[in-house]
Amino acid sequence: MHNYYLLQILQNRMDVSLIFSKNTENQSLYHQKNISYSDISAHLPEIYWRIAKSGFIKNGLRSLQDWRISLAMAKTINSQPAGVIEFMDIHSEGYVYLRQNPKKNRKNKVIIRSHTPWGLLRSYYSNKEQKGFDGWWSIKRENYCFHACDGVTTPSQDLKNKLIKLYNLPEEKITVIPNIVDTDHFMPLPRKINNQPFTFLHVGRFERAKGVITLTKAFIEFAKVNKDCILINVGVPRGPVYKYCHELLKSANMIDKVKFTGFVPYDKLPGFYTNADVVIVTSEIYESFSYTVAQAMACSKPVIASNIGGIPETLDSGRLGLLFEPGNIESLFEKLSYVYNNQARDISKGAREYVINNFSFEKLGAIYKDYYMCQ
Repeated sequence: MHNYYLLQILQNRMDVSLIFSKNTENQSLYHQKNISYSDISAHLPEIYWRIAKSGFIKNGLRSLQDWRISLAMAKTINSQPAGVIEFMDIHSEGYVYLRQNPKKNRKNKVIIRSHTPWGLLRSYYSNKEQKGFDGWWSIKRENYCFHACDGVTTPSQDLKNKLIKLYNLPEEKITVIPNIVDTDHFMPLPRKINNQPFTFLHVGRFERAKGVITLTKAFIEFAKVNKDCILINVGVPRGPVYKYCHELLKSANMIDKVKFTGFVPYDKLPGFYTNADVVIVTSEIYESFSYTVAQAMACSKPVIASNIGGIPETLDSGRLGLLFEPGNIESLFEKLSYVYNNQARDISKGAREYVINNFSFEKLGAIYKDYYMCQ
């Protein structure tokens, strides 16, 4: 969503070109808004995708895809008039461009928008691919790009502090600009479903990193003693983590207590926040900024969230929500019980005002404009 909001801010002030290196879910949003973009991956020969799907020499082919796409993107960028380039995090595209265009020769200013650098993720994963050469190379690539670019932006002070320490970056090179929340889209609305049990809402992917196993286990224990409640999971129910959670629910005879919505488009999300009593974010991996937390706050919904990364900042040091220890079932159970027994009346008081004052278009639009126009 960062690209979409940034484009809205800048397109009336300067010429903006949007280039994707792979297909993303948000591209449908650009179609709806008649926003043009280039998809570099669409130009790769079909044989690349067929072999990749078959699993044959998959890792080597993926690397080849990355380099083909990266070279094509560098060529496309260099064909544009001089200006400012922003790379979202650091992948092969940014590395190849910066290697081809060293600072003393390049015509463009290069900004890296860092959300979740690999250096902060690597310790969480345990498989050989992520801790072996790929993990080592990702960190080396990040280190080069962070030092070779002209500036870095992060959505939280916590991430800025970690980048300074992890990659020995000068403080003045990094600018904290939070992610934008559309407070006209995410706002308090009348509840559409009446007489619904107390509803907990989780929005996110079914991955271990998102804490859904911890959430499922905590909710099962909670629902054993609090019958009038349900948990709604917004996300596509698939993969081994979903199957494991489904078996946990089945064994506990709690299948009817948990709903899985499947994919929910962006324009439908406010309706789910509206009908929830509490929103839960259970990330166990680093989060520099949680859109779910901020969107829930914009809808004046109480939030229970992991005390990790930039999430406490979004909740104003925990003043506007409840924080629990990531991965700790007992800690989460305690917070679920608290909001249920207190009906979450005062937890979110002032949350929407805080989002408007810190994360809205009105607040951040001028900051983004000033930053990019001054490069």
